Amino acid sequence: MGEIKLLDCTLRDGGYINDWKFGKETITGILDRLSLAEIDLIECGFITEKTVNENYSLFPDADVVNGYVKQPSGKAMYVAMIAIGEKETNPEFICDASETIIDGIRITFHPDEAKKVFDWANILKKKGYQVFIQPVGSANYDDELILELIKKVNQLKPFAFYIVDTLGAMSENDMMHMLHIIDRNLDENVKLGYHSHNNLQLAFANAQRMMEFGTNRDVIIDCSVYGMGRGAGNLCTELMVDFLKKHYNKKYDAVPILEIVDNYLLPIYMQKRWGYTIEYFLASSLDCHPNYVSFLMDKQNIPVRVIRNMLEQIPKEKRLRYNAKVINDIYSTYQNNSVDDRLEILNLREKFKGENVLIVGSGKSVKTKHDKIAKYILKNKPKVIAINFVPSFKTDMVFVANQKRFEMIKDSLDMKNVICTSNIDDDTKECHVVNYSTLLNSGDIVGDSSGMMLLKLLRRLKVSKVAIAGMDGFKRNCLENYCEKRFVHEEDNKTLREKNKEMKEQLKLISKEINIEFITPSKYCD
Repeated sequence: MGEIKLLDCTLRDGGYINDWKFGKETITGILDRLSLAEIDLIECGFITEKTVNENYSLFPDADVVNGYVKQPSGKAMYVAMIAIGEKETNPEFICDASETIIDGIRITFHPDEAKKVFDWANILKKKGYQVFIQPVGSANYDDELILELIKKVNQLKPFAFYIVDTLGAMSENDMMHMLHIIDRNLDENVKLGYHSHNNLQLAFANAQRMMEFGTNRDVIIDCSVYGMGRGAGNLCTELMVDFLKKHYNKKYDAVPILEIVDNYLLPIYMQKRWGYTIEYFLASSLDCHPNYVSFLMDKQNIPVRVIRNMLEQIPKEKRLRYNAKVINDIYSTYQNNSVDDRLEILNLREKFKGENVLIVGSGKSVKTKHDKIAKYILKNKPKVIAINFVPSFKTDMVFVANQKRFEMIKDSLDMKNVICTSNIDDDTKECHVVNYSTLLNSGDIVGDSSGMMLLKLLRRLKVSKVAIAGMDGFKRNCLENYCEKRFVHEEDNKTLREKNKEMKEQLKLISKEINIEFITPSKYCD
């Protein structure tokens, strides 16, 4: 067999987690330690037209990378990537290879971009770069298409040609079938690469199977430190280093890799995690781009069975490449189960006529300020409406606009005292059902927030004054955000800040029509 080489793509593929904003010191530190670990190929980031600064592993040109590499290792090959379709930089405007530490450029592309990739690859070769050809979603290429692609690759004679398991969906049989086709037909001087995602937890197993394949050509295995990467993440560099040291007598040093985890990646991981989840398993099993799952997971109001149903509705030809409009339309159709609620609104309007109203959210302050809320209820005798949960003190109504929460609490509900929106897919015949779509707000992130939807409903019911408890806003520590542990979910700090900001803006707008008083602390009224 030819030589086995590792390519670490932490700074490039891992950047999908933090928008590539590692910070210049971190980028330099990671590159330095990967070199000390004697990793064979080190990917520094994207070459792109995105507007960024020195703190991002995104570069306007290859020579910019020179400022991040302290002491170039004579052993390591430094590479960068151009992703066609992702604000790619035309190689005509990239410096010659003689002017940069970057030795090779990897190009990813979809089937309809094949002509462009070979035109660009030729330009890069003339500029002195080693070129890597990497077809996105290789598993979706049938035999005829892969053979047609290999013919063009053989004419180009690039440095390497890749199997790219974009959806993390390749089984061992898939891998072996493709390996046989490629190895038999690919020019013998072209190296064979493997880039995996870990949706089905097969990245490590498939990498081992590829190393056992027995080809005479060199093999390049992509990996990232701590598996850092979008969704379910990637093959772990530290696992590959350990495995190759033990079984192939490779001379990698694992300690600098572990230092990268300890010094740089754990703080990022604590803010926005990556790794295997049931949802990403679903994406892989249905051959869907992981961003479809991320979109639905971020809504935090959809049970996993419904997520699967929505993914199944994505047309097969749209699944590999993420299309925001497609998933938005499917989500909107699911939520917008329209009903004629005119009589229900009149009925509820009578129930709330002349009443004081207290809205109770499921924030942590419902527990920490329980006595204060109880005293307020005793003194003011309001009509109490809880949002998506059943508090310990007496409530008159529970408002539910979140399918996931409804399924959690339905056994505790008196359905006759439930107001639910028309998107709830369950037995709601005893509930007061109101139209979901008419209660949506304008916010991009919190437009379907249950609290905001309830306030909009109360406006329709002609309620002019509302007290609020338990709508605390979001803290960085997710365990501090809810009164019940089962409601807790993780979100990155950036999203939480944006939610707090948008909720505050939306509340300011609606407060022009409804007098709002917070009786427990809230970030929305700071």
